Amino acid sequence: MAATTPMLPLKLLGRDWRGGELALIATALVLAVACVTAIAHFSDRLTRAMHIQSQSFLAAERVVRSSKPVDKGWLEEARARGLQQAETVSFASMLSAGDQFQFAAVKAVSPGYPLVGHLEMRPAPDASRTVVRQGPPAREVWLEPRLLPLLNLDIGDSLQIGEAALTVSGLLDHEPDRSDNLFAMGARVLMNVADLPATNIIQPGSRVRYRYLFAGDDVALARYFDWLEPRLTEHQRVIDLREGQPRVASALDRAESFLFLAGSLAVLLASVAVGLASRRYSLRHTAYVAVMKSLGAGRAKVLQIYIGQLVALAFCATAAGLLIGSLVQAQAVTLMADFFPVDPPPSGWSPLLVGLATGFACAFGFALPPLFRLARTDPMQTLRRDWSNPDRREWLGLVLGPTSMLLLIWWLSGSLPITLALFAGMALLVGGSALVNLLLVRGRLASLGGPWRIALGSLQRRAAFNTLLIAAFGTGLLAMLSLVFARTTLIDEWRMQLPENAPNHFLINIAPHDVQGLQSLLDENGVQATELYPMVRGRLVAINGVPAKERKEQAGALRRELNLSWTENLAPDNRILAGKWWDEADEGVSVEVELAARLGLALGDRLRFSIGGLEVETHIASLRSLDWNSMRPNFYMLFAPGTLDDFPATYITSFYLPPERKLLVNDLVREFPSVSVIELDKIIQRIRETIDQVSLAIESVMALMLVAGVLVLISGVRASITERLQEAAIIRTLGGRRTLLLQSLVIEFGLLGIAAGLLAAIGAEATLAVLATRVFELPFTMHPLLWLLGPLAGALLVGVAGTLACRSSVSQPPLKVLRELA
Repeated sequence: MAATTPMLPLKLLGRDWRGGELALIATALVLAVACVTAIAHFSDRLTRAMHIQSQSFLAAERVVRSSKPVDKGWLEEARARGLQQAETVSFASMLSAGDQFQFAAVKAVSPGYPLVGHLEMRPAPDASRTVVRQGPPAREVWLEPRLLPLLNLDIGDSLQIGEAALTVSGLLDHEPDRSDNLFAMGARVLMNVADLPATNIIQPGSRVRYRYLFAGDDVALARYFDWLEPRLTEHQRVIDLREGQPRVASALDRAESFLFLAGSLAVLLASVAVGLASRRYSLRHTAYVAVMKSLGAGRAKVLQIYIGQLVALAFCATAAGLLIGSLVQAQAVTLMADFFPVDPPPSGWSPLLVGLATGFACAFGFALPPLFRLARTDPMQTLRRDWSNPDRREWLGLVLGPTSMLLLIWWLSGSLPITLALFAGMALLVGGSALVNLLLVRGRLASLGGPWRIALGSLQRRAAFNTLLIAAFGTGLLAMLSLVFARTTLIDEWRMQLPENAPNHFLINIAPHDVQGLQSLLDENGVQATELYPMVRGRLVAINGVPAKERKEQAGALRRELNLSWTENLAPDNRILAGKWWDEADEGVSVEVELAARLGLALGDRLRFSIGGLEVETHIASLRSLDWNSMRPNFYMLFAPGTLDDFPATYITSFYLPPERKLLVNDLVREFPSVSVIELDKIIQRIRETIDQVSLAIESVMALMLVAGVLVLISGVRASITERLQEAAIIRTLGGRRTLLLQSLVIEFGLLGIAAGLLAAIGAEATLAVLATRVFELPFTMHPLLWLLGPLAGALLVGVAGTLACRSSVSQPPLKVLRELA
């Protein structure tokens, strides 16, 4: 055979394309790249949008929190690095308007605040909300609406803050960083920082929080804080989203994990489709290779030709997939623009790199092994026409393909546990497929006669290949079942971690003589409050006789005072993990389990506390877990009743108040002026909105994954269409009726679907267990409905797809089919 020219693979590629030989593998590659690229683009843009939205919880990208003004040189350095800046000063103060007085939370803001997010205000009580990008101008203030009746004020009236008289020019409905609520004991007043000196409120010893807001280029921001970190004192702290809003950061982490999981499943599904299409392509070209070898072509020359074709095909299909995927995600974002809290910013280059890597990993990881098998074709096979059984060296495909996918998914997800969990599920599927296929082949279903005999014969003839088919079908079903159940159970449970009627107001500084009256007021208004807990402030000063300041690791609990309480009854959201809850005769302290782990504490350890200059020593009686999402009062340290009776205490409680009854807070403040109200309703609303946005992103990606799963099922059926056409033609030539063949196809693919569905249910249950415990941090529960839907969905999807794909074998004249396959 003449020497191979560089253009020969391309000429053969063009010939095969015109003949329709490469349509399936090209479609599979385009599908793989387009699906993964679209998901990567979509995930990247959604993640960026959610980060932008979530950063509004801080009103900036980074915040420096301080108890006193910072060095002006720090701010000059930030300006020199091109960073945006703003400043807020928060404190509690008494307001006055005529004869009315009211305690409130005051925040003074500089021009430019907020750097991220927006404010919402109304120029009049009956006006609609207006979105504004900065706070009130000098000499003006904005008040939360409930302050107007408390102070008998109207818009345009004068409000006295310290020694300054400022004009009320608007009502404040929304501020992005209201969750920074240490001083939010009361309704909010927003003023301009330029008016702060005129108030003359801040004096030495005043309790004030300074927040310095920064935003800008990610690299410049990171370098600035690398420069700033060594200069911070113990009174200053850098806050980012993860530290400032751990609940929101946790929601974003979970969303990113789920989106990466969806991208990983898309890669697996695409790989299966490419592998099945490539195997069919190699089987269809066995005769060509046999002829080429008969004319003198060696294995190296055959490989050169077909690998050249594969490179050209992979390049063209990947380019087309990148374009289609980019267009699909752009259209999807456009159609869903109204659902996003902010306009999703353009994605970077990483989604294109993901698509490119997917295309070549699928092509060479799953299409290359069949080509190696093709190059080893024995010319005698042109006479035997026996190409349906896998070659004994086909183990290469079971190593090269999964290895390439393992590396690609690891890179895509950035999580080795997710990658290993996916491949563990795939290993179970392959092993289970072989076992189930063996049971089908050795079954006695043929005794039922008619179509059952034909279906069982078909299963037996391609027993080895059916293992691959069951695994392929199982992969698609596993993806669909996992995503559907993750959406309907895990995400709903995740959303329910913040109950609909979770307490949204806290009352603190309740004096003992106000407890009875406060409880009566809440009961009269039908408000169900949590238990009233006594509370004192104390510092942990020694552990087992060792002073806390001598410990190498200074945890936050050792550097500050803790809220200490006691109770006879264990709260419903608390659970004893070690030790025992006390009765009236017991002593000791119950410690939250995560704090105990950070401090290295164990049952029986002796703890010494300093409370108001006096010291109390006790032992650890139990370790508890807490549900911080319950929004109830919770404490790291709970003492046995009677231990702290000698110390003066105030009380704390929480309750849920619907929006339409918000003015009850004013009645409560009037009757109990010493009680401080912390309002969390708007914070809870923002958190719930963020979780809903995360759920929307997950649902959108899930829809793309369901489409990919169905297409893999179709690719799997089409992979064996050639042999099925030939068998159906022979049976019809021997007198078999069309109805009999259709029934046998339904039975055959129905049995394969049931087997794949059962295995997919097992794999999906394992996947959901990993998702629940590792991603969503939820307790795992079994899903009985999954075991019913798995086989049922498998029988319906695989049965219908297989029957429709092979329907042409019973519709075309047998002679025409045999001539085309000859």
